[in-house]
Amino acid sequence: MVPAWLWLLCVSVPQALPKAQPAELSVEVPENYGGNFPLYLSKLPLPREGAEGQIVLSGDSGKAAEGPFAMDPDSGFLLVTRALDREEQAEYQLQVTLEMQDGHVLWGPQPVLVHVKDENDQVPHFSQAIYRARLSRGTRPGIPFLFLEASDRDEPGTANSDLRFHILSQAPAQPSPDMFQLEPRLGALALSPRGSTSLDHALERTYQLLVQVKDMGDQASGHQATATVEGRHRRDLWPGLGARLWAC
Repeated sequence: MVPAWLWLLCVSVPQALPKAQPAELSVEVPENYGGNFPLYLSKLPLPREGAEGQIVLSGDSGKAAEGPFAMDPDSGFLLVTRALDREEQAEYQLQVTLEMQDGHVLWGPQPVLVHVKDENDQVPHFSQAIYRARLSRGTRPGIPFLFLEASDRDEPGTANSDLRFHILSQAPAQPSPDMFQLEPRLGALALSPRGSTSLDHALERTYQLLVQVKDMGDQASGHQATATVEGRHRRDLWPGLGARLWAC
């Protein structure tokens, strides 16, 4: 049993307990916001008893705040003063403190993470304007002989950057208008079953495919490129050879 005098001594001595830090506050701002500014984002949980202090907004680790953010001293709201571009900067690390004029901190620092919500404002682009491939007799249907590559600057992992590939046209359209097939997610170009059966009769032809890549967001337009598929002359063919390809 602890003696009564020792218990009283422990109670009377102030305990140096670490001061709890406020949990990080997460705030979202729509990209390219077209409404009125300033846009009020979130009211911070400032203590009422600190009314005589001043609100100080700074960057991460106490550095001077950069970017279009401010604090409304009357309401305690964090606000943004202009439209933001996610492709320019996707996140902002801020912190807010309540301080006296002599620099004494009454409250905080309160970390604030501002996330810019992506808008589908970027059109995907092919890695090159012209792709080239050369076929041979051994090319099998459904086996890719060329991979198209494209990228989108919108936020990864969202519908705004989820790409799909399509064949818009084939020239010439003989002996079949659908000699080729394009896997929409991977951009893998291959002979179609019909194209494979017609290949022996079209090996000396050169096909121009107009291809397009679009994202799955609300972007109406896409980016186009050309895939040139050349056949080999019959005297150059050897049974069993697959597609030979190059890109430029």
